Formats: sequence, structure tokens, C-alpha cells
Amino acid sequence: MDGTEVFKKVKTLLAFVDSGILIADSSYNIVYANPSALKFLAKNINELIGTPIAGIFSKENWEKISESIDKVKQTNTPVRIHVEEKAKFMKLGISPIMVEEKYTGFILNMLDTTVEEHLLIQRSELTSMMINELKDPIYTLYDLFNNKQIANTDDSAYPQAKEATKMLMNALETLLDINQLTSGVLHLEFDDVDVVRVIKSCVKSIEGFAQKQGVTLHTIYKARNSVTRLDREKFTKGLISLLSLAIKEEHEKDVLYLEVRDDTVDSRPAVSLIIANTGMGTSESIFENVTDKHTFSHMKDEEKLYVEVLTAKRLIQAHSGQLQVTSEFGIGSSFVVTLPLAESAR
Repeated sequence: MDGTEVFKKVKTLLAFVDSGILIADSSYNIVYANPSALKFLAKNINELIGTPIAGIFSKENWEKISESIDKVKQTNTPVRIHVEEKAKFMKLGISPIMVEEKYTGFILNMLDTTVEEHLLIQRSELTSMMINELKDPIYTLYDLFNNKQIANTDDSAYPQAKEATKMLMNALETLLDINQLTSGVLHLEFDDVDVVRVIKSCVKSIEGFAQKQGVTLHTIYKARNSVTRLDREKFTKGLISLLSLAIKEEHEKDVLYLEVRDDTVDSRPAVSLIIANTGMGTSESIFENVTDKHTFSHMKDEEKLYVEVLTAKRLIQAHSGQLQVTSEFGIGSSFVVTLPLAESAR
């Protein structure tokens, strides 16, 4: 059976597939579109065949898709990405077409996820509303516990009740941040901030926790320039989550090393924070899984221990930063946060 006959049989099968299928040659021109693709794109077959596939996507989305195609060409393995195009959400699967071990084009599988994405946003909004409803009475209790008259009470239960209320308040704030992060609707208010001062403030805030865990903090600050654009509150929460995780791991030498130094990202001045412990370490694959946008609700019990990484990574990325995690079982873990500096800091 020659290639033409095979292609005819493949087209017959693809005609009954619910997802949209486009086949393009090595020049990125469309050579086939199944009925679902025509319906999804609201095009007829004559409008698509022979035209560049780039023409059906926005410039921003095509840059993202073309990068994935390059990866497919290099690795000969499929790639999946998410894009939003003209008020529609799409999950795209890009697979290489190989003939005699030579790349000849690719298949683009388009799945409409608009309904699912809208449900996700609605669920996120409902969750945020419920969390905010709980915040008011808890904040009221917290303010009540800070009332001077109540603070002078001899009731031995007072300190525990105050601390429990504070913990519950912080937990709700974290839940709200995670809900916004996983739904992609996090709102940030940026300002020029000295990131080294923010880091020092975060380190100071976790000193008590480290002491309770029997961990000694060893810090080195080498950065000369450190002004960047941050939402101070949100970035602080992400960094404290990361520091808390590093402290909570079992330590052999009971030391957590922190170093802040000058760095560069894409030839731009940056600041890096290196956090390293001598703990038990863990599998790096857990960190990779836990940072995926759509897997948080499906984590295994072991992975849920690393919710701090999920929170920290999303918040750092929202500030145009990077988080690199390395870990080796029995040796320890290291976390490197890199943030580009603001234009004024150059």
C-alpha cells in the first residue's frame, strides 16, 4: 500500500474524530483539515488548504506554537500546550510526521476547552467569595484578641486561642492565593522595591519558626543593586512559603544556608537568592509534578507536602522571575530564585 492510499484511509478515520485536526507540511502550510477543525475555526476547506497555518492564530500564540513545533522537530516527540484564541480556549497537541525517519510535517490536534476553562474560572470566583466571607469573622476575632483589655486577661487559653486564630487567618490568605494562582486570575500591584530588603524581612519573619525546628540560619548578602518591580505582599508570601519548606525538611547539620548575589538573566541585571539545606532531600519529579497548573487538586499525599513550591513558583513567575529546584535524597535540596532588576537599576 503506497503513501497515498494510507493518507486516504487516515483522512477517513480523522473525519469522525471530535477534536479538530490540521496537518501541515514542513513549510507550515496546511494540507488537510478534518470536519471538526473546519467547524471549530468557522472556515471552509478552500480557505485553509495551502495556506500558512500561522494565519489562523494571533502573533503571540503563533510564537508559542512555533516554539513547540521546533521542539517537536528536534525531539520527534509530541508536545501539548494551552492557548486562548478569539475568546476560545484550546488545548493543542503537536505531533511530528516522520517518513523514513525524516521530518516531513506535523499534526495539530485542537481540543476546545472553553467550557471547562469558564467552569474553572467560575469555580475560582465562588471559592474566592467563600474564603472572603470567612475572612471577615476571623479578622474580627483576631482584632478582638489584640484588644488591650482582653490581652491583660489571666485566662491561660488566651495565647493559644490568639495563635490559632492567626494561623487560621494565614491559612485562608494562602488558600486565596493558591486559588487565584491555579485559575490564572491573580491580581498584582507592582511598585519599585528593594528586593534585598524584602528578603531580609522574610528571613527575619521565619527566624522563630527555624529556632523551633532547631535550624540555624546562615545568611550572606552580596548584591549591590537590588531594585525591581514587585508586588511586595504577594512576593513575600511566595518567598516565606519557600523558606518554610526548606526549614521543614529534616536536617542532619541543622543549618539553612541563604545567599543573595548579583546575577544576569538574558543579559539583564538580576538578583539571585540561593536557599540550600542539608535535609533528607526528595525526588525532583515531585517538584515538577506539583508545579503543573492543572494537577494541584489531583496530588498524592506525598506531593501535597510541597504545596509551598506550587505557591512560590507561580508567584515568582508572576514577577518575571525564575525558580530552579534541585534535590537529592539523603543529601538535601536547593532552591534558586532569580529576579530581573527594574530598568532604573541598570
